[in-house]
Amino acid sequence: MSAGSARSLPRRVHRRLRTSYLRATRDPFTSAAGASLLVHCGHHKGGTVWFREVLLEVTRAYGLRFRAGTRAPVERDAEVVFFENARAFRRESLTGRAFRGSHVIRDPRDLVVSGYEYHLSTTEPWATAPDPRFGGFSYQSHLRGLDEHDGLMAEVDWLSRETAPALRDWDYGQPEFLELRYEDVVANERSAFGQLFGWYGFDQRAVAAGLDAVGRLSLRNGGAKPGHARSGAPGEWRDRLGQDHLDRLAELTGDLVGHLGYEADPGW
Repeated sequence: MSAGSARSLPRRVHRRLRTSYLRATRDPFTSAAGASLLVHCGHHKGGTVWFREVLLEVTRAYGLRFRAGTRAPVERDAEVVFFENARAFRRESLTGRAFRGSHVIRDPRDLVVSGYEYHLSTTEPWATAPDPRFGGFSYQSHLRGLDEHDGLMAEVDWLSRETAPALRDWDYGQPEFLELRYEDVVANERSAFGQLFGWYGFDQRAVAAGLDAVGRLSLRNGGAKPGHARSGAPGEWRDRLGQDHLDRLAELTGDLVGHLGYEADPGW
């Protein structure tokens, strides 16, 4: 097929042909690791957009099939499955396939601050749709009608319902999963992603390609989507949350902060 005729193909067909070519000519895995289903699980405001875009860059370079994870059985042709919400991950959805996985957590106190700022401006339908819990107003309108103190308190309540259960219920002893802390990844992006790519079984060339993507999509340069990542600084909660916010968080989530290993860490 000539270059001219390839360009005349519909974009979707051209993309499929390119993916097939990459799959036939490139393999990111070491011979020892072999090809494996890759699974990533994250949490809202825990770097999910950042991780997704980095992984998409690598999968495109090697023609791997990237799929969004849901509770339903994962497509048999999937090679990378991305669960934005770890709560949706079910082993049975992988239909018995062997896999290598990664899971990222973040300090719940910083999740409160990050979520508050994000929910004030997001266009996601769930945040902008009328909600009877807020008198028919959307959650976003509800937040905008509060001062910062009360808005952050509302965000504590939101996190306790939506994110805290997934963080607490996750099984942190699963041998297939590499457990990562968002704060550690932010502190040394190349080291953390290098560890991740090695865990996935990538060969040196694929690791290098992945780290190139990390450099392009670095949070220090604005992240995968400029304007999406407002701040990745660990410990921002210290300047934004009052003792009453922390007391309310403990009231609603128990010892979640300590359960995740943050309370005893003076660095956070």
